[in-house]
Amino acid sequence: MVRHANPSSGKREGEGPGNVRIRGRHGESCRMIFRSLLVLAMLPVTAGAAAPLPLAPHQAVYELALAPGSADFVDAEGRIALKLQSETCGTYALDYRFVAKFQQEEEVTVTDQQTISTENVAGTEFSFTTKTFVDGSPEKEIRGAARREGNSTKVSMQSPQKQEVTLPLSYFPLQHTAALIEHARAGERIVEAKLFDGDDDAGKLLTSTAIIGPSDLSAAGPAPVQPNAAAVAVEGAAKTEDATPAPGRAAAIDKELAGLQSWKISESYYNSDSDPDGMPIFETTYVLYENGVSDQLTLNFGEYTFKGGLSQLELLQPGSCK
Repeated sequence: MVRHANPSSGKREGEGPGNVRIRGRHGESCRMIFRSLLVLAMLPVTAGAAAPLPLAPHQAVYELALAPGSADFVDAEGRIALKLQSETCGTYALDYRFVAKFQQEEEVTVTDQQTISTENVAGTEFSFTTKTFVDGSPEKEIRGAARREGNSTKVSMQSPQKQEVTLPLSYFPLQHTAALIEHARAGERIVEAKLFDGDDDAGKLLTSTAIIGPSDLSAAGPAPVQPNAAAVAVEGAAKTEDATPAPGRAAAIDKELAGLQSWKISESYYNSDSDPDGMPIFETTYVLYENGVSDQLTLNFGEYTFKGGLSQLELLQPGSCK
C-alpha cells in the first residue's frame, strides 16, 4: 500500500482529489477492497491428486458510483476488474485492478491501482506487487513477500525500500477470507483477526472486525445507483432463480449465482493510527456467496463512499493438479 496521506493515518477529514492526501487515501484502501471481493476456503492438497477448489476461478468486473452524501466531490466513479486463477498446483494467483475518477469543480483526478499477488492454499506464503498511478503517472510500487513461521509472520519488503519485519501471527488476504466463510458456515457472527495484506508499513498492525449476517436470497434488493457518464453502479442483491434481476444487471450473472448460499458481511479495519474514538480506517459491506463471488459492495473511505456491484462475471476452469 502507498503510505503517504492515507486512511491508515486515522484522519477521516479530507481535501480535494488533486491533493496528495486524497490520492493516497483512495489508492491505499484498494487492497482492503479486494479482500472483500474474494473468498477461498482452505482445503488440503494431496500430492498426485486434483483437489476440488473451494472457490470457482473467475474473472469479474464491478462498476461503482459515488453514494449520496459523499463530501467534497462533484462526481466520482470507479471500476474494479479482477481475475482469480489456480493454474499452479496449490497456489492461487490474483490479477486485480481498481480505477477511479474523481471530479471536484474543474479538477479531475484518476487513480489506478494494479495488484498481482499469489498465495498458497495453506495460507503460509504470500507474494505481492502493487503499482499505483495518479493521472497516468507512477506514484509508487510496493513489492515483497511474507510467510507464517510458528507464532509470527515474517515480511520481506523489496520495494519501495528493503526491510524485514516480524509481526504477530497474521492472516494473509485469502486465508482471512477463508476464515470468514468457515465461520459463516458454522453460524458464527463476529470474526476478529490480525492481517497482513501487502502494506509497506506493516508495523501499523492491521486488524479487522467482521460481522456476518444473513442474506435475503428472495429479495430483488435495492435499486442500483443511478448511472453516471462512465459507469453503471449496480447494487443487485442475492437472488433465487425466480427473483427479478436488478435493472442494468446481466441475467447471466444471476444465473451463475442462483441457488448459492450467501451472507452479508460488514467489515471494519483498524491499525495503530486509528481514531482514538474507535473509528475504523476503512469500512465495507458486501454479499458473499459460497463460491467466493461477492456482490452489493459498499466501500466507505471516510470522506466519500462508493456503491455498486457486478456488471460482468465469467467462471473459469480450474487448473489441474498432477
